[in-house]
Amino acid sequence: MKYILSLFVLLALAGCEKYLDEVSSKQLIQAQNVRTVQELDILMTGAYAGIARNVAFGGNALIIGETFADLVTVNNTNYRTSPGRSSRVYTWTHREEDYGFQAEFLQWSTFGLNNANNVLEILRSGQVQTPNESNPRLDITQQRNRLEGEARFIRAMCVFEQMRLIAYPWGYTPDNSHPGPIASYRSLSEFGDLSFPRLSVKAGYDSVLTDLRLAERLLPDSYDPARHLPDYQPRANKHAAQALLARVYFQQDNVDSCLAVCNRLLGSGTNYRFPLVAGNQMLTSLFQRTGITPTTNAASRDEVIFELVNVAGRNVQTTNSAPIRTHYVLQSPYTTAQLANVNTLTSGPNLRLSQRFKTLASFDRTRDLRYRTLIDTSQASTPATLWNSPNRLWFPRKWGVQGTTNLGAAQGVNTNVVLYRSAEFILMRAEMNARKGNTAAALADLNAVRVRAGLPALATAPTDLLADIRTEMVRELFAEGQRIHDLKRRKESVDPADRTLSPGSVDCTVAGCQPVPWNSRFTVFVVPQTVLDRNPLMVQND
Repeated sequence: MKYILSLFVLLALAGCEKYLDEVSSKQLIQAQNVRTVQELDILMTGAYAGIARNVAFGGNALIIGETFADLVTVNNTNYRTSPGRSSRVYTWTHREEDYGFQAEFLQWSTFGLNNANNVLEILRSGQVQTPNESNPRLDITQQRNRLEGEARFIRAMCVFEQMRLIAYPWGYTPDNSHPGPIASYRSLSEFGDLSFPRLSVKAGYDSVLTDLRLAERLLPDSYDPARHLPDYQPRANKHAAQALLARVYFQQDNVDSCLAVCNRLLGSGTNYRFPLVAGNQMLTSLFQRTGITPTTNAASRDEVIFELVNVAGRNVQTTNSAPIRTHYVLQSPYTTAQLANVNTLTSGPNLRLSQRFKTLASFDRTRDLRYRTLIDTSQASTPATLWNSPNRLWFPRKWGVQGTTNLGAAQGVNTNVVLYRSAEFILMRAEMNARKGNTAAALADLNAVRVRAGLPALATAPTDLLADIRTEMVRELFAEGQRIHDLKRRKESVDPADRTLSPGSVDCTVAGCQPVPWNSRFTVFVVPQTVLDRNPLMVQND
């Protein structure tokens, strides 16, 4: 059986007429015919499949958050001279094309959102009844809360990320009445369903917070094989909802609420509910996880709170040039001739870490295990690529196993995609405590991350504790898609960084090679024209 797919939505967003023929040729589960827990779980699988696609949270979202910002730079000149969806984001010329990174992301996040809406509508209808069912895994009365919690979690994730990418930031207007997500809160199955107004940013955030507060209450603590179908094992639990809720409050810069949620997620003190993995195991235990592990949605936990689990043969990174790996991961070493002038490289990853990243991170290169294990510096040992040279080649090792034998560079990665891990929320809590004057608590969390990375604990709080915490965030979270959102949250301008080093400063010409304000149109996507054409109530950003 196939789960119900909103390919009409994909059509509206992508403008691809071929989808009509594909829809008519498929056998679908019609919403009104869903009668079992198993069929509801198939719909939930469809929701997760949408967000896991490499053009959604499994790829594009991790690239967009960095290419809009200042910590990466062009490595492969073909990336610049043959403008594509990602490179246009980097050069802030993304508004010159209609079907770009934003349309790809909206296409598949809406796919996930619509399946989540289907589940919620079916649950509200009460059409799934399982009287006299003795197996708790198949009993709707015992699975209803879990299914509703999952659907609300997926919907909140999709709407929140839509707002971060396609709406002006929180605080852009005093009352946040400016246009927000383009999401629908009902399932879409035909063109007539596409006529709905665009919520304000305030209303969008309110909806996300409502969904996540309910999801936190409804979702189970972990997967229980005696109570849940195996389909649930790789999915979200209540702690994933808490993690996303903390991110939402963080984006709003709501100090008290963010701190409260981080405390619920992490537990008190530094005996974290999701303990940090050992520093020398960060690469293997965080970024080279494959498939369902002993701690995936389990009562026994490690640092990973929620991840997109790789399925062998159905990898989330197998289409559209595998964004993460082709952007970041060096698969074949460069020759001596190539290294003579790395500004003319025409092969290898599209992006490398920027000189600005090196300056902001200011790694202790002798002791910091993030520098030593999570960054590939193997091509930075020649005179042309010395530490202080703008030509220096650094590549993240976080996404994609270098030299893997069963998938080529164009096919993607064979590892899970970690979306939430406790180190992020430990540093988030440290910042919130520092801003509230809770210095001891902030320092304890900061030191936990430092010590895990091989650095000495700070005996006393530095003069500017908040600055130290934010530096640690750069060191810890690089290439994980959060940089532009953090700058917007802090209302800080985006430095043009290494864009000024491009030939003729071409990479930043559109912005005059000046810092880009946090509320600039250059870091906001436009609503695709196909959406405006299909929805008469939709409004553009500007």
